[in-house]
Amino acid sequence: MTLEREELRDDWTVSAAEESARDDLPQAVRGRVLPATVPGQVHTDLEREGLLPDPTFDRNEPSTAWVGQTDWVYRRTVDVDPRGFERVDLVCDGLDTVATLTLDGVQVGTTKNMHRRYRFDLLDMTDGTNANTDRELEVLFESPYREAERVAARAGTMPGPYDEPFPYVRKQASNFGWDWGLTAVTSGPWRPVAIERWSTARLRDVRPLVDVEAGEGVLDAHIAFERSGMNDLDQDGEDDDLVLVVTVSGHGTKQRSRVNVTPKEDEAVVTVRIPEAELWWPRGYGPQPLYDVEVHLQTVDGDVLDRTSFRTGFRSVHVDTAEDSVGRPFAIRVNSTLIDVRGVNWIPDDVIVSRVTKERYAERLDAAVALNTNLVRVWGGGVYESHDFYQRCDELGLLVWQDFLFACAAYPEIEPIRSEVIAEARDNVGRLARHPSLVVWNGNNENIWLHDADGWGDELGDRGWGLDYYLDLLPTIVDAVDPSRFYTVASPWSGSEALAANDVDHETHHSWDVWNRVSDEHYRDSVPRFVSEFGWQAPPAWRTLREAVTDDPMTPTSPGVVHHQKADDGMGKLARGLEPRFGEGWDGDLDRWHWLTQLQQARAIATGIEHWRTHWPRTTGVVVWQLNDLWPVSSWSAIDSAGRRKPLAHELRRLYDDVLVAIRPVSTVVTTVTPLAPGAEREDPTGGAHPPTAQLPVPQSSDLDTPASPVEVAVRSARNGIDSVVRVRRIDLAGQILAEEYLPVVLDGPGVAVVRLPASVGVVADPRGELIVADMDWRRAVWTPAPDQDMRWQPAHYRVTVSDEPDRSGVRMVVEAESLVRDLLLQPDRVSPTGTVDRGFMTLLPGERVEYRVAGVTEADAAALTAAPVLWTLDRVLAD
Repeated sequence: MTLEREELRDDWTVSAAEESARDDLPQAVRGRVLPATVPGQVHTDLEREGLLPDPTFDRNEPSTAWVGQTDWVYRRTVDVDPRGFERVDLVCDGLDTVATLTLDGVQVGTTKNMHRRYRFDLLDMTDGTNANTDRELEVLFESPYREAERVAARAGTMPGPYDEPFPYVRKQASNFGWDWGLTAVTSGPWRPVAIERWSTARLRDVRPLVDVEAGEGVLDAHIAFERSGMNDLDQDGEDDDLVLVVTVSGHGTKQRSRVNVTPKEDEAVVTVRIPEAELWWPRGYGPQPLYDVEVHLQTVDGDVLDRTSFRTGFRSVHVDTAEDSVGRPFAIRVNSTLIDVRGVNWIPDDVIVSRVTKERYAERLDAAVALNTNLVRVWGGGVYESHDFYQRCDELGLLVWQDFLFACAAYPEIEPIRSEVIAEARDNVGRLARHPSLVVWNGNNENIWLHDADGWGDELGDRGWGLDYYLDLLPTIVDAVDPSRFYTVASPWSGSEALAANDVDHETHHSWDVWNRVSDEHYRDSVPRFVSEFGWQAPPAWRTLREAVTDDPMTPTSPGVVHHQKADDGMGKLARGLEPRFGEGWDGDLDRWHWLTQLQQARAIATGIEHWRTHWPRTTGVVVWQLNDLWPVSSWSAIDSAGRRKPLAHELRRLYDDVLVAIRPVSTVVTTVTPLAPGAEREDPTGGAHPPTAQLPVPQSSDLDTPASPVEVAVRSARNGIDSVVRVRRIDLAGQILAEEYLPVVLDGPGVAVVRLPASVGVVADPRGELIVADMDWRRAVWTPAPDQDMRWQPAHYRVTVSDEPDRSGVRMVVEAESLVRDLLLQPDRVSPTGTVDRGFMTLLPGERVEYRVAGVTEADAAALTAAPVLWTLDRVLAD
């Protein structure tokens, strides 16, 4: 008989465990039995019953802390009748986190890890008769804090940036708060719970490892199975042979392979070859053909005992870190093609992670594609996401960089943590092997860097702090379970313990001095090999902030707004970030502060990406922090927790386009990199210092009446050659053309074309009163030589017309410029909660027009759409 799976979704209840109830447990919760959602976490059930305020609203967060400090009991009745099968198993795909499971009071298992799957044999709970087989299943979730306290008492204190005890329990770290997250410590069966009945044998693990050899797709299915131990014996008194059958079909082909396994075997490799397989590519580099794979476990007579099916794709992956004349690159190659990585970091998409649906994953990842992203890094303080996430990445061609779940702290290497890490890593490396989008496993986020930079060693002494996991344990597991993927020790990582982890010349780099300590022009101080984190903050979209905070009056410093900022000195950093460009004194005006922080975020990220992408191939990738949010917060995200796109999202679409046009200071950076022969001595073209490069200091007031430093145009083409023309104009702030040049842009293939500009258009004579604009096709770059607060901006004049879209989905708004219009921004969410727009900040010259597609509004909203601050320009925002 084929394995049967019965998911236990209905008829659950949840209640606080009275024997461990805290004094601060609300009276309304004591003794109360609530209907429970499974899969789910207790916060959602409490909110639904009106027993818990929304922790993301206003300043409710502290008043909900008792939930994470309480033990919770989930119950339901289950039928353990074997129904003719030899085995009955309770299967838990995810339990959050420290749980004891009983049937009719008899313990059947315990868990200590949110990030792995569990299976418990229930056969002993039946008496082999047709008597009543209903049993009460109870899952007692102990407060994660209590387990963390027990581990901490044995391990000692572990250094890190936060007081919460996340390193001591294998649970989503960001549940305990982060510099963009609130504290909401969850409990519950967050992934499905099921009863599985089976006989003879079942599939325990299927790991399909793919490669491409001379155009032929190769799938090696590593299959492990479990026998029931109750099989009928053959005439020799031994178990029967079993048969594994793997079928791969799609795109005009169907290939099948089968392997017989003896009773002494519990695993095998079945290889299927697909002649002339269609290759899976990252988005922008080719299509994403996926093949259907079916795996059957059968008897020799052909009876199917268990089956599974999924989709995968054929591609080869290699990450080149071989030393060259500069240091060590981090160059991702798919199907032997070097990929220009344009990435985003991903955090859990909801503070209650079980609420993230397949549809939500699709919405966020589709948005990432619209931003021209081709890689998503799943950050190490969250969770290993569900198959829905990775499957959507497979379909969209989004490469996935997957962190192991260690972030920003020292982690104990004692038991039970070490054994849990082993089980967790084996489980998830095997579980995710089917996905062609997954290309990199990363040992940890910032732990090695912070250990050295923050002096953790003094506190730790000779205690293990996770280094053994990253250097030995995890790479050994990846090599054993899925050697087809690349493993990197950390992010950032320089390839060797002998080098500083965040060295710009070696492998991966996090650029956080900018934002934390210095202004964004300092992105130009160096050219890292691969930037896996960098970012700049801004609050969420105006509507999202207003829906989450009810301060009256609401200002940048009102209590609710400040509470929705979790970064250390975050509001101060936002203010100091505005000061060089826009001046001081925005704290009292929410509308202007909000607008300027959005512009500053977009400008800062543009500074970094334009610099790094136009220094290809020395920099092979940039991964911005971050794509998404899990609550309404001032953060580094491009898309806020309500799914609204900040102006940064629209700017990323330009910055991550296959062709990027940028204006930058005339550069002295050495960008040529030459691979070294094995054993050759490394040469440092900068004499040991970072290149003095492209940094353009913010002009001081005494410099503003003298000509500015020269600039050049750099054009990055990621996939194709270019034979085009760039139009460069130097204009005054009335929009009059002072000088104009048409200059050729020629590239034989992917690369960077640097266009040296004549002084007439490459040097601004009056930094307060002139701009440089470069246009190639529809792409535009604008260079402002002086801080915006010092520019002699003139009032922007433009005409606006609004008309309904024919399908009534929204309106079409056309703006025609009659003067220079600098940084025009439309925010339709200020008019309607459903209002969205397809563009961010726009700069127009006299006579130019731009068309906006605005959804979620009607022509009746035209007056509101065209009035400030819904439609606003930089000159009006800066005006007194």
